[in-house]
Amino acid sequence: MKPTTTISGVVLTLGLAGAAGAQDADVAEGEKLYVSQCKVCHGDNSRGRPAERAPTGVRWLVAHGGSPTTDAGVLVFAPPFGPNLRGIVGRQAGTVPGFDYSRSFLKALTGMTWTEGTLDWWIRDTQAWVPGTLMFYKQNDAEVRRKIVAYLKANP
Repeated sequence: MKPTTTISGVVLTLGLAGAAGAQDADVAEGEKLYVSQCKVCHGDNSRGRPAERAPTGVRWLVAHGGSPTTDAGVLVFAPPFGPNLRGIVGRQAGTVPGFDYSRSFLKALTGMTWTEGTLDWWIRDTQAWVPGTLMFYKQNDAEVRRKIVAYLKANP
């Protein structure tokens, strides 16, 4: 084997390992972002854990930005909790069994399949895409969106 071939192979291997490490870091950062921004409504998506559904009758007071309050020890929430996002990449929109999607959401997105691109567009500004949907989330930072989507994709 020629020395240049060996060096090229080593450089290619190191490059691929670096790319995989960067992807792993994005997934890890995406998990932290998911936990801080999405988990309260959409449940735990961790690999190796069963998909959680939001408890029936429990609603979040300030859509994706505030804290629930208590009243005599009872959490006070307002609608809605979202469907679990485990396996969302490749799934058709509006198809999680038992979740009551808004009419606006179903009218606009029925038949659409969630991809990395559609998820990025969705979490950029849910109300801009589907006015009247019950999800109020807006993430202007493309890197944050990319990392959240990387995490979702890594947890089928």
